[in-house]
Amino acid sequence: MIAFISDIHANLAALNAVLADIDSLGTVERIFCLGDVVGYGPQPRECIDLVASRCKLILMGNHEHALLYGAYGFHAAAKRAIDWTRDTLQKVQPVAQRKAILELLQNLPIRHELGDLLLVHGSPRDPVMEYVLESDLWEGADPDKMDSIFAGFQRLCFVGHTHRPGVFTADRCFLPAGDLEDGFDVSDGKYLVNVGSVGQPRDRNPRACYTLYSGQAVYFRRVAYDIEDTAGRVREVEALDKRFADRLFRGE
Repeated sequence: MIAFISDIHANLAALNAVLADIDSLGTVERIFCLGDVVGYGPQPRECIDLVASRCKLILMGNHEHALLYGAYGFHAAAKRAIDWTRDTLQKVQPVAQRKAILELLQNLPIRHELGDLLLVHGSPRDPVMEYVLESDLWEGADPDKMDSIFAGFQRLCFVGHTHRPGVFTADRCFLPAGDLEDGFDVSDGKYLVNVGSVGQPRDRNPRACYTLYSGQAVYFRRVAYDIEDTAGRVREVEALDKRFADRLFRGE
């Protein structure tokens, strides 16, 4: 069994809860992180350290990219969070640990192939930045976008980025994770799977989300965690918008 986590966003309480759930299963052999360990949340260093120690692979998300190269295109509150995260990590002591964090971030890959699986943060076309949204299936959307995306991988593609878990099918359907409580068979066909967000879900379910892959099916796991703990820590940091705390309770 493989576990996919993504979009932790410096939410240590959620990350700890997810890892505890993974450990409780006793069947997960590897954990892959699809990016956005940082951003929005109050504990970036702790989350980086824990993900680095537990995950087989960490991909670069758009928030790691913003941390390294500038938060271009980010709204003002998200940019302030990135600036605060950068300042926080630049104060890590001892210096050797600070350098190790920087080296880790600078060397994050943007994509990874695992047999006939493709792992990216965003999409096969733009592994770091592009969103694959339910609205891409609506009337009036770019008719070529989904065809181009599905042409970019062999059989299964696992993504994060939107914080909205579910399965996109090759025949232009989206199956939200909430409708797939018993899992979804991916052994026959071609699918793009959004693994959801550990630290900031946006599907109106505030519980942390991650995804298991058995080789035959995907299973979306929801894990309760101490939202008040994370929200309180967000509120204590002047540079972090208090809306980043409030939205955790609503899952949006």
